[in-house]
Amino acid sequence: MSIEDQLNLYFTNNNLRKASKKLLVAKYLKAHKKEVAAETIWIQIKEKRLNISIASVYNSLNWLVELGFAKKIAQGRKHLYKMRETPALAD
Repeated sequence: MSIEDQLNLYFTNNNLRKASKKLLVAKYLKAHKKEVAAETIWIQIKEKRLNISIASVYNSLNWLVELGFAKKIAQGRKHLYKMRETPALAD
């Protein structure tokens, strides 16, 4: 099941509206095989001429971490993010 399908299922099961920016950030994070900084994802999205703020990227990444879809890795003063192979969904 794709990350988009998993998140859409989560939205449906929890009676939440589909959050397109969260889905967008999740897709870009999933495309990276290594850890990536929030700024890198933001720049890549902006290069595609899609409108999203850096705050929305951080909020989406933190939401994905909270749900167990991604992990946050401290590296000095920065944090890197990586999609989990198997999500540890939090209810």
